[in-house]
Amino acid sequence: MSETHIDQRLKFMGIDEETKTILRELRPLVASALPNVLDGFYATIRQWPEVARFFTGESHINGAKNAQVRHWDSILAGSFSTEYVASVRRIGEVHARIGLEPRWYIGGYASIVAEVSKLIIGLATPKGFMADPKALAKAQSQVAAFTKAAMLDMDFAISIYLEESEKARTQIVRQIADTFEASVSRVVETVASASTELSVTARSMSSIAEATSDRATTVAAAAEEATANVSVVAAASEQMASSVREIAQQVSSSSRVAGEAVVIANSSAQTIQNLSIAADKIGEVVSMISDIAGQTNLLALNATIESARAGEAGKGFAVVASEVKSLANQTARATEDISRQIGEMQSATKSAVEAITEIQRTIDEINSVSMAINAAVEEQSAATSEIMRNTQEASIGTQDVSRNITHVQQGANETGEAAGEVVSAAEELSRQSEVLKGEVTTFLDSIRAA
Repeated sequence: MSETHIDQRLKFMGIDEETKTILRELRPLVASALPNVLDGFYATIRQWPEVARFFTGESHINGAKNAQVRHWDSILAGSFSTEYVASVRRIGEVHARIGLEPRWYIGGYASIVAEVSKLIIGLATPKGFMADPKALAKAQSQVAAFTKAAMLDMDFAISIYLEESEKARTQIVRQIADTFEASVSRVVETVASASTELSVTARSMSSIAEATSDRATTVAAAAEEATANVSVVAAASEQMASSVREIAQQVSSSSRVAGEAVVIANSSAQTIQNLSIAADKIGEVVSMISDIAGQTNLLALNATIESARAGEAGKGFAVVASEVKSLANQTARATEDISRQIGEMQSATKSAVEAITEIQRTIDEINSVSMAINAAVEEQSAATSEIMRNTQEASIGTQDVSRNITHVQQGANETGEAAGEVVSAAEELSRQSEVLKGEVTTFLDSIRAA
């Protein structure tokens, strides 16, 4: 505070050189009375917790008293220099820092001014004596001078208090504004960044949903084609199963016919074997006849010889013997022919038996093959049934896939629509964050300017 400013304040308060002289005259009186006045003042303070809380104990109060004495001595010196103003500034700064409100400060000064004024007036009007007009006028001048000095000191102290409080308030407001600006800026930046990321994510989600929808359409078409193919496979499997059943019936019939052929072949072989045995027996009879014919021929030869010996008497016997010989020769030729035919028949019978045996073996092989074919057909039938069952399940599965793909496509479309709404919301959020940032800047500028 400059000396010019101090002079202006002094003039406004009416503190001139005369007033300064009066203050210097009061200096010894106040110095002697002030300790008792301050004792009464601090005794009153102890009764007010709102003020007493500023003092930690008696030593603190005593320190404050001493400071008060020194300060009032500076006031009553009447110099009101820059050093005095610096002292008042320190007092005002301390009051502002500790939060001692002006009402308590003004109350304290009112108490001190009242006690000093009573002391001055009391000295001018002694008990039991008439008041001396000159003394009373002097006392009034002293009270006025002391009051003006006290008011000026309060003016300086309170002004500084308010100035420091305003500085503190301004600093706090700026700190709050700075903190608020930093917080809001972070929030706005976070919101802007989040809205940007949200927009990017939503656009990506929209693209994914669109791609998913396209793929779902492709899969749906493939599923429909697979369903159609499965249906074709099912029909083919059913037709193959029917064919396998028919083949099984034919193989079973062939196996049955082969079995019957085996039985017939066995019976034919037995019959031919019996025929061969009968031929052997006939051969034995023919051999016996051939032996008889040979003996007969030998007997006929002997009879011819004997008839030749008998001459005329034996001619008739010779004729009979010749006939018998001729019959024996014919019988021998017949038996040879029969033997030859029987041999041929036995040879044919043997060949027939061998052929029938070969046929029987072949039929057995056919029967074995038929049985193997029948087993394979049964396995194929079981496999075909399994294929049909799997095909039916696959058909059901492909139908389920088609239904699910339809749901997936619907969900993808809904996701795409929702993503579009999210993109719009993110863009609006980004715009609103910029608006908020501008409004916050304007608000903070107005606060800082207040």
